[in-house]
Amino acid sequence: MTRGACCFSAVLVAIAAWTNRVQAAPGGAARLEYARSERAAACPDRGALKAAVSKRLGYDPFLPAARQTIVVEIIDVDGGLRAQMRLSDENGLIIGSRELREQAGHCDELVASLALAISIALDPGAALAEKSPNPGREPAAAADPPPEPERESVEQEHPPKVNRPRAERTASAAPALGRLEAGVRSTLFADAGSAPALAFGWRLGLDLRRNWLQVGAEFTQQFPSTKELAEGGRARVSLLGGMLAPCVVSHTLAGCALLTLGVLQTRGENIPYPSSQNTFYAALGARFEFTPTLLGQLQLLTQVEALKPFTPVSLEVVGGEVWHTPFLTFSAGIGLRLHFL
Repeated sequence: MTRGACCFSAVLVAIAAWTNRVQAAPGGAARLEYARSERAAACPDRGALKAAVSKRLGYDPFLPAARQTIVVEIIDVDGGLRAQMRLSDENGLIIGSRELREQAGHCDELVASLALAISIALDPGAALAEKSPNPGREPAAAADPPPEPERESVEQEHPPKVNRPRAERTASAAPALGRLEAGVRSTLFADAGSAPALAFGWRLGLDLRRNWLQVGAEFTQQFPSTKELAEGGRARVSLLGGMLAPCVVSHTLAGCALLTLGVLQTRGENIPYPSSQNTFYAALGARFEFTPTLLGQLQLLTQVEALKPFTPVSLEVVGGEVWHTPFLTFSAGIGLRLHFL
């Protein structure tokens, strides 16, 4: 559907197949609950959706005391729009659902497809009659809808509140929590400060995201960095550890707090009495991420971060200090993130 008119017929076939297992009785009524995210606020409102369904069916199927409930939610996902429709019975149990997607700026088409899907779910005979007109029907009857449903639609534009069972209210509020999204990520990075010279390494991690909150965990390995000594020989430093990153996310941007724990490995080479030492390493810091979508569920991952080491390390060779951890270290990375809805 998101590719334009060439895919619209495929959507109709999919919707028709869905209705084989999720249909209200012909002429069945339902309550309508409609919500839009902040970025989807430009989409047609609840009244426009009701009017589109009523026009397609020839009557207003939405009643405040109906046993069935249709919940519609439009949100922005990965630069586009996603509409979720769920049909619940009188006990609040979801007996069918439908998900539609459209590009940003094409919300009118998305709401039109929602109106078609709702119409088919409630009354397939009336909904498909508009697409397959009956030659034997009088033109006047097809052109002039009955006046009574129109008055009913106006009267029910602001229906009175109905006390519903607690279980049903809970089921209706659940979609506001958002869907849990999992992702895997891999990055290559360059680091300045945590070793005597510019160092490189890689990270591999997992993250979980819901709405604006994300929590990630990463394994990190920084390859040995070597500094040539004036007296001859070399000093080598490498880092092996893990990182915890709680983040605040907004679309493709994220700001994260960082906690890094690991082992800093130092070693002298080509000097008298060389030795190796493993030192506990801990640091706190912050990270900025930018994750634009590349293709489907694959995202480009770019990172810039700063860390404050809390375990100062000094590297001494032949009685003299050749390097110590600075007040702040900086790194930048690039990689890929694959998320699962």
